[in-house]
Amino acid sequence: MNKKILDAIESCGIDNDVIIETWKEIVEIESYTHNAEGVCNVCKYIKNQLEELGLETKVYDFENSGPLLIGKCGEGDNSEGVILAGHMDTVFKDGFIFNNPFRVEDSKVFGPGVLDMKGGINLIFYIIKILKELKYNKPIKVIISGDEEHGHGKSNCAELMEEEAKGYKCAFNMETGLVDNSVTIARKGRMGCTIKTKGLSAHAGANFSDGISAIYEIANKILEIKKLNEKYENATFSVGIVNGGTIANAVPDYAEIQLDIRFVDDDNIESIKQDLNNIVESSIIEGTKSELIIDSYFPSFVSKYNKEFYELVKSISIKDGFGEPKGVLLGGASDAAYITRAGVPCLCSMGVKGEWNHTNREYALVDSAIERVILIVDSILELENKTL
Repeated sequence: MNKKILDAIESCGIDNDVIIETWKEIVEIESYTHNAEGVCNVCKYIKNQLEELGLETKVYDFENSGPLLIGKCGEGDNSEGVILAGHMDTVFKDGFIFNNPFRVEDSKVFGPGVLDMKGGINLIFYIIKILKELKYNKPIKVIISGDEEHGHGKSNCAELMEEEAKGYKCAFNMETGLVDNSVTIARKGRMGCTIKTKGLSAHAGANFSDGISAIYEIANKILEIKKLNEKYENATFSVGIVNGGTIANAVPDYAEIQLDIRFVDDDNIESIKQDLNNIVESSIIEGTKSELIIDSYFPSFVSKYNKEFYELVKSISIKDGFGEPKGVLLGGASDAAYITRAGVPCLCSMGVKGEWNHTNREYALVDSAIERVILIVDSILELENKTL
C-alpha cells in the first residue's frame, strides 16, 4: 500500500469516525428526486464542502428538476484531468428518514441514500483533501447531477454533463459499489415509457355494449409488448405498472401502462421506438386511441473506452491489497453513459460498497469507505503522465 497516501490520511486526520460524520450530515438532508427544493438543499451542502476544499463551483438550475453541480480545481490541460462524478438525488420520498434514520450497526451504515449514492459523494471530499495534501495539482472536475433517479426527463442535464466531461483523461463514477469488489465497465441503457389509452365510459350493466374498454385495449398491447422480448436478443421489455378504470361497474374509458426497457446496443433504439409506435397506433378494440410518451432515456454505458483504465485500476487494487476486481456489465443505467459518450474512459460503481439500494434495507459497509478512497487516490497518482 502507498505509504505516502497513508501518511496523508493521518496528516489530514481522516478516519472512519470523520467520514461517518459528514456521511450522516449529507444523508440527513433529504433529496427525493421529484422534490427539486430538497435536492437544491443537498446541493448547497456539497457546494459548500467543495468550496472549503478550494474548488471553484457553478450550478446549473432547472425549473422542474434538481440542479447540476460542477466543481473544478487544479492546473494544466484538461487532457491530464480526472473527473469524479455522481448524483445527489435519491428515490426516497420526504419523511422516509423518520422511520429509517441514519445509523451505524456493527460494520454497516443504514439510511436513505447511504449507498445510492450519498456515500460515494461523501468520498469525493476526502479524495480531493488527500490529493491536495499530496500537492497533486492536475485538473480535477466534480460533476454531480440532481435528477439521475428519474432519468433527466425534465432537464437538459444529460447534455450538459456530456459537454462538461469532454476532453478529460478519465472519470470515476462514484455510484453504488459492489460487495463482491467488482467494477462496472459497462451498463445497459434504459428507456422509460408510458402508454395511455382512451375509450368510452358506459354503465357495465345497463349500457355495456355502448362502452369502449380502454383496459381491454391496453391488455392487448401488453401482450404485443411481451413479444418484443423474443424479437430483440439483447433487450428486455417489462410492463411494471398498470392503471385503469374508476369503479368495477363501469366500462373503463382510460387505462395506462408504464414500461421499463433495457438494451445493450443504442443502435436498436430507433427500431424499438418504431415497434412501440406500431403497437400504439394499432387498435384491437375499435374506437380506442392511444399515445406513447417517452418519460426518460439513458444511453448504454459502453466498455470500448474503458479496458486500459480498468486494467490500471485492477493492478492498483491488487497492489494495495484490496484484491482483484472483476470488470462487469450491469443492467442498471447510470450517468457514466454520458461521460463515455463524451469519449472519456469511465469506471462505475466506484463508491462505497453495499447492497439493497432503493429499499429500506439499503446499507453500506463502513470499512469500504477508506478502501475506496485509497484505491482512487492511488489510481489518480498512477495516472499522472500516462495515456489511456
